[in-house]
Amino acid sequence: MRLYLADIPAFNILNLGFLNLKFSNHCEHFAKLAQDRLLSIRIFFITACLAILSSIANIATAQTSTTATENTKPTAQKNSMGKSTAPIPIRIQDLEKTGDPIASYIVEILQLAITKSGEPYYIVKSKEAPVPQARQIVEMSQNLGKLDVIWTMTSDERERQILPIRIPIDKGFFGWRIAFVHRDQPLLLSKVKQISDLAKFRAGQGALWPDTDILRSNGLPVITGADESLANMLRAKRFDYFPRPVIAIWNEKKNPAYQDFEIDTTFILHYPTAFYFFVAPNQKKLAADLTLGLERAVADGSFERIFNKFFQGFIRSANIKYRVIFELKNPLIKEGSLPLQNTKLWFKP
Repeated sequence: MRLYLADIPAFNILNLGFLNLKFSNHCEHFAKLAQDRLLSIRIFFITACLAILSSIANIATAQTSTTATENTKPTAQKNSMGKSTAPIPIRIQDLEKTGDPIASYIVEILQLAITKSGEPYYIVKSKEAPVPQARQIVEMSQNLGKLDVIWTMTSDERERQILPIRIPIDKGFFGWRIAFVHRDQPLLLSKVKQISDLAKFRAGQGALWPDTDILRSNGLPVITGADESLANMLRAKRFDYFPRPVIAIWNEKKNPAYQDFEIDTTFILHYPTAFYFFVAPNQKKLAADLTLGLERAVADGSFERIFNKFFQGFIRSANIKYRVIFELKNPLIKEGSLPLQNTKLWFKP
């Protein structure tokens, strides 16, 4: 006897149709789930890729933000006559390579002067090895060299060689000096009350530093040496104290080469001087533009804000009001050559 599915109630045509429909629905359901899962995976990978690209972009931005003003070439501008003005590079020494303690400050002040000048200058850091300052001055005095702006302490001789921008970018702060002493003799200078007391001790300075002549002209004995040997000379006690700029001494104290020294708390030396930007003698327009930019920055307070941002910590650490102040004469600058009458330009404790 043959048995047909149709003869069996549970497997009649309707039941088979129902099962087929149910199975089909399940298949469609699973297919949709698979498609949704695949879509989710794709969305996940796309989101992850975008996040990675965003992170890379942020890192690149962070790495270049500190040098954006130095490396970003501005687009052409139009002057008051409506003519297009091409961007003009200003080549400078790469201060980060020199270990200069106020590198960021110098660059920020220069950028401020450029911005306030309204001219389309932009900063370009030299990629070459640092050039000694004496060579910079000689080359610039001959309208040669590969730098457009340098900065150094002024003197009559330097102003005869190269063109100064007579706004002290340090507010004369480089003329304020406190001293390192050997850590074996932290109180060596504690009884110094007059300049004649200090004259009993030997200062250490660089052989070519203008400070050497300033100290000697004020009756203070000086032992000189190569710049890189001065720390070793103090360590060996070949001189008694090592005057350093208030701007620099706190950073220098962090240097392992200076760990054998203490910062004296007795006195502070002060002499009138200025740290200027200088340009080549044939760059009179650049000098005029930077002068105008700095004058505008002084007038609107932006110069003062940057100065305080960088130096207020040094000023507090120096505790100048608790020190004996020795006012020294500066024989390297003829009287009246510094713009001392403009009190906004100068630091006063």
